[in-house]
Amino acid sequence: MSDSSHWLASLAERGPPRFNQLVVWLLLGCCALLAFWPYEVHTGPRQAPVTLLSWLPAAALTSKWTLLLFRALLVIGAALWAGNRALPYSCWLTTVGFTGVWSLHVENTHNTAHIYNLPNMLLVIQSLWITADAPRIRQALAAGTYWQTPLVPRWVSLASLAYIGLFHTAAGLSKLLFSGPGWANGTSLQLWAYVFGYEWSPTRTLMIHSRTLTAGLQIATLVVETAGILAIFPRLRPWIGLALVGFYGGVLVTFPYGFALNAVFTAVYLLPFERWLTPRGS
Repeated sequence: MSDSSHWLASLAERGPPRFNQLVVWLLLGCCALLAFWPYEVHTGPRQAPVTLLSWLPAAALTSKWTLLLFRALLVIGAALWAGNRALPYSCWLTTVGFTGVWSLHVENTHNTAHIYNLPNMLLVIQSLWITADAPRIRQALAAGTYWQTPLVPRWVSLASLAYIGLFHTAAGLSKLLFSGPGWANGTSLQLWAYVFGYEWSPTRTLMIHSRTLTAGLQIATLVVETAGILAIFPRLRPWIGLALVGFYGGVLVTFPYGFALNAVFTAVYLLPFERWLTPRGS
């Protein structure tokens, strides 16, 4: 068997669902947060396409009924999925509701974080797998052997991991594309820390008082983010994972940015949680 054939065959290798179930529980936790996300329409929809819902009329994008519809889909789908009921339909109800609620938020503000983009795509990957293997999953559930049965193909974790890596690489490349190497001049981050940083944060204080340190942190950010896609290589994965989690930790103790979800899923996939949760011999 050639190397390429061996690699393709390895994508179909299956393992027990322990690690993947952890991911699903975390995703459903995100759904619970987003289902009751407290935002109101202030500015009206943007003038350019920004989400999959951009084609809707402005009245629909700003309507509370549209928001309630997507929230209902999200709550119903997530409740069913939490009990492994109505698979794969509950997964897609959840994914469509999640995408719709967050899209409405993005459509109705001029400045938004990307805190839910990453879990949104992980929901899509999970839904694709469950759609393909729903009969197998239902059979294992009915037999009471769900936790012992090798159900989850390797490609599910690899696709999720590749997306997380690409997500970070795109963040680094976009900084270089739009701002060039001058993005890491130290001054810009000092200004952001001064204006938006927590007043109690020791990292904010260090940034404000040392442009050299701040420039070094920005350079490190560019390197670590741009290298994100290299996490597909097992030997590099934990090092890139540690670096990215460290980056998120620094951000979270300095700024009121909601990057906690990104940090959690980056840690879960890039650090060896899957190995820890997979029984030997599986």
